[in-house]
Amino acid sequence: MRSNRMGTTGLQVSDLSLGTFEWGRRVDEATARELLDAYASAGGTALELPSFDAPAVSLVAGLRLPSRVQLLARAGVRAEGSGAQLRTGRSDLLTDVRTLLRTLDRDHLDVLVLDAFDDRIPVEESASVLRTLADAGDLGYVLLSHHSAWQLSLRAADTGIPIAGAIAEYSLLRREAEVSLRPALDYLGLGLIAGAGLGRGVLSGQYLRGIPSGSRGATELSGYVGAFLDDDSTGIVQGVSKAAAALGVDPVDIALAWNRSSLCASTIVSPRTRQQLDQLLGSDLELADEIRDVLDQISDPDGP
Repeated sequence: MRSNRMGTTGLQVSDLSLGTFEWGRRVDEATARELLDAYASAGGTALELPSFDAPAVSLVAGLRLPSRVQLLARAGVRAEGSGAQLRTGRSDLLTDVRTLLRTLDRDHLDVLVLDAFDDRIPVEESASVLRTLADAGDLGYVLLSHHSAWQLSLRAADTGIPIAGAIAEYSLLRREAEVSLRPALDYLGLGLIAGAGLGRGVLSGQYLRGIPSGSRGATELSGYVGAFLDDDSTGIVQGVSKAAAALGVDPVDIALAWNRSSLCASTIVSPRTRQQLDQLLGSDLELADEIRDVLDQISDPDGP
């Protein structure tokens, strides 16, 4: 697995990051351990954790992480019913980060992902928390998620915060980051990690003939997946599947190869089984320029 630098910063990430959203839900501890070991053995270096109060956090706390694997731990949002509560104020953010450290039994976070921008909280208030944590050695780098370009630029203007880049949804089905974030990231020397880099699983082609049982689309995440089951998205997936058939590969190989050739340093993937992970780890396709051009043409960088 390749290692890529986040912009001009010192943070290095493998080109696949391992997501853990379903750990503690549809992924049990034994499977999580197997996935982590296989991922690390293949050269993976980035383990993404969801909100500090997610089931995955307690599960990860019981695992022994290989030294090369960095935690990318989200904070700033708490799940609340079917929605989310923003927690980027000083007291809330400090409490949540310290709770996370205590739960994980760690003295620092490799990377803290600030998972929201709350315009009701003064920028300086949340910035002071990040500076406090950085000065105390409680975190190495900061990534920003769910931030617009101007919000990212506002955060990055504070030189006391070791910001390395952003996490944003990015795939052939959602390319807005090219328009909305790329100019700011390039100007600031920051990197991008692609969230939902397989189009919420839709780019695998598994939904072209309906909703498979056992898929995310058949669970409480049906709305999340369903956003990419419209006619425009289906046309893109059909194009990806056609390219895959012509090359004798899987649609997932096309999707990952396109991400690797684009602006992201890493793509977050969230396999639930060893078989799914092995497929992702074995995907090393490089796209010919003409195929890349066709894929660019059938998708829309301005979004749906």
